[in-house]
Amino acid sequence: MFENMSLYQAFTSAYKKVPNETAIYYQGTRISYTKLHSIINKIAAAMEDNLNIKKGDMVIVAQPNIPHAIILFYALNKIGAICNFVHPFTPYNQLKAIMDKTDAKIAFVFEQRVAKEVDKYKELVDRVYVTRVEDFLPPFKKWIYHTFLNRKIRKKLAKSWKFKGFSYVNDLKSNRIYTSTVSYFKDDFAVLLHSGSTTGEPKSICLSNWNFNFLAGHAYEYLCLTQEDVKGSGMLSVLPSFHGFGLLWTMHAPIVNCFASVLIPKFSPKAVVDACKDMKVIAMCGVPTMYEKLVNYKDFQNLKNLKWLKVAWCGGDAMPLSLEERFNTILKNNNSSGHLYEGYGLTESIAAVIVNTPQHYCQDSIGFPGSGVEVKIVDENRETVKTGELGEIAIKSPSNMIGYYKDETATKACMEDGWLYTGDLGYMNKDGFVFYKQRMKRVIKISGVATFPSEVEKLIETVPGVKEVSAISIPDSALQSAIKVFVVAKYVDEVGMRDLILDTCRKYLIKWAVPKEIEFRNELPHTMIGKVDFKVLQQEEDAKRKQQNENN
Repeated sequence: MFENMSLYQAFTSAYKKVPNETAIYYQGTRISYTKLHSIINKIAAAMEDNLNIKKGDMVIVAQPNIPHAIILFYALNKIGAICNFVHPFTPYNQLKAIMDKTDAKIAFVFEQRVAKEVDKYKELVDRVYVTRVEDFLPPFKKWIYHTFLNRKIRKKLAKSWKFKGFSYVNDLKSNRIYTSTVSYFKDDFAVLLHSGSTTGEPKSICLSNWNFNFLAGHAYEYLCLTQEDVKGSGMLSVLPSFHGFGLLWTMHAPIVNCFASVLIPKFSPKAVVDACKDMKVIAMCGVPTMYEKLVNYKDFQNLKNLKWLKVAWCGGDAMPLSLEERFNTILKNNNSSGHLYEGYGLTESIAAVIVNTPQHYCQDSIGFPGSGVEVKIVDENRETVKTGELGEIAIKSPSNMIGYYKDETATKACMEDGWLYTGDLGYMNKDGFVFYKQRMKRVIKISGVATFPSEVEKLIETVPGVKEVSAISIPDSALQSAIKVFVVAKYVDEVGMRDLILDTCRKYLIKWAVPKEIEFRNELPHTMIGKVDFKVLQQEEDAKRKQQNENN
């Protein structure tokens, strides 16, 4: 659908179709396609004239889900620059390191991050341009924002509510309104995203215009809707712009398909409810922790406007079946025909390429390959295994990355003949649905038997009173390794809860997978997109045991 277009050109094609429709909804402000088109062109012209940004230049975009994230995305693409998306609250030292590593010319940073280290950012003042959360707020919300702004930040601001010496994006001006649109080959490098890679080691992932536009072009297929169905509606954008799932599916895909991106800068159940009251939200994407908070929020449970919701997708982590059922019950109670579906993807393929939809659905699976996507399950020699056998998930898709940034060795290790070898274990049934088991690197060998922490977690999540759980590996003198689980529970009775968890595990798991230790906590660490961070727990446990051994 957008094969021979840049990201900006795909946006322009939607602008021409629905110039007066809402492209962005943000905290009560509606930005039409016409207005967004005008802002993007002016910013692009200012970038060329004032910042000397040109085709091939690397530019940091460190923004929360505010309009500037989208504006900068398309403006930079229009002039041929590469958008290097990073977390909006990346500390200065890390941001500087990323700028140096990727030869970034300019960084567009978020004011609330600058506020934490103003003096340090002054070292880069000529290469930093600042955005503000208030720039597109309605007048009343802008007044509230200023009134209740953190006192420490307020003291650092001048009377203009800006940091002295810094340049702000909204002040960028040009004598021109339009720039010429840079010509692209569809596989030109357009976006840089950062992830744990297929091996778990931090990598920077190079993505093209076509990578993004291929998946965006299948949005109607995944939604099982038409352009007329989505007219005047929006998709909830809670997932962050620096993550492929958020940037592609909740920002680029809706906008280029003629419906709005409904931006929420910081997730809260109340923010979701408020947005759904103001905007006709037909779709949303999220991670399990987000949906768990929503189903436990009374105002969401009774939200009549959920009747508009057609599709909700969950990714980024395994979704408990109980969560799917509870969410769908809430939709049904509010007269929605929608459903919460699980999907699968990784940043190397941008976002979900295997997904359950209204047309293709299989409970407990991660979904069915989308049109144009091939999936196979392979053994350690990369030979295809039989249907139903466990192996590594491999994907061939036009959305597969160009490669890892300046790392040809790592690229060749996971890409061959157009196939992306994901490092994830799974199997495929006879109908073509894919079932996820575990990261290959996370498999724990106990007495020589492969056990899967994700299976342990999924089972324990079904125990009444368990809110969150994460499983890690611990050493065992007899078995070499064993499983320890960290549990957040609703109830204080740890003894009774421990017994209930162990009884459940002994009943449904092989004996090697039954946890040897259970530790209860008030909360668990999470990654930037809301997944339980088992790596942090593993590191903490390893460090604790090392210290204990040294003390003994």
